[in-house]
Amino acid sequence: MVERSKPGHIVTKCCIIGLGLIGGSLGLAFGKYGIALQRWGYDISLKAMEEAIKRGAVDKTGSLPDALKGAELVILSTPVGKIPPLLEAIAPYLRENALVTDVGSSKRVIVEAMQNVLPEVYCLGGHPMAGSELSGIEAANPDLFQEAVYFLTPVRNTPENILGLMEKIILSIGARPRQINSEEHDKIIAPLSHLPKLISSALVNVLGRYGAEDQVLFSCAGRGFKDTTRIAAGDPQLWLDIFESNKDKLMDSLTLFLEEITLMIGYLDKGDKDGLNESLQKAAFLRRHLS
Repeated sequence: MVERSKPGHIVTKCCIIGLGLIGGSLGLAFGKYGIALQRWGYDISLKAMEEAIKRGAVDKTGSLPDALKGAELVILSTPVGKIPPLLEAIAPYLRENALVTDVGSSKRVIVEAMQNVLPEVYCLGGHPMAGSELSGIEAANPDLFQEAVYFLTPVRNTPENILGLMEKIILSIGARPRQINSEEHDKIIAPLSHLPKLISSALVNVLGRYGAEDQVLFSCAGRGFKDTTRIAAGDPQLWLDIFESNKDKLMDSLTLFLEEITLMIGYLDKGDKDGLNESLQKAAFLRRHLS
């Protein structure tokens, strides 16, 4: 069992590996809400570690062994594709009964790797439904997780007390924990997060095609277009890893999207106002009922 910290804190030492937007925001939130007595951080970028200290996202940084030494809670906040090899790298430095979790946007690959690489350590997949088109420690925000759903995907040996510990931490930073298996997570996150990224990128590329002939288009985009395509500005490399790790579920969602687009093309081609109106009305109704 993970040891309880001094009064007023949930854990004594946590280690956040990957000090970008999410890792930095978690560090800031942990400081704001008193989650950990000691917040250690590690990143392959020396600049990111220096900025994390400067911004107060972590208390200390150091080598990977130093950052991990004695940490009760280890949070992996790197791109999805880097997490499986990272599990191998941290294994020799983990204390007994440490809890290792992550924040990756796809879960099956990570949960499988956790079970294979760290069978003797408490592991728990995680994914906060919070983010921004911005990236890096400079964009970190302690309130990023307010009211956000925070998925937890247990591995085979995750005990209830460890789930309870992580749920307490999540609630303390203002998010809403939701336990789910990794298969179901990846199925529902495809249309909720991964497909919108693809669609927003496609919309911007369409504008780019028009803009190749008329550059004034780029200065005319209104709030609707900018809001709809906000996530297209996100880090492409980060998303490539996500898409690859959840390719099958993303393809399923993309197929359904193409069916909807084909229906709309048909309505327009045939002048079927009733069919188009029904489609728009259904979408408006569903959108108003999003929580």
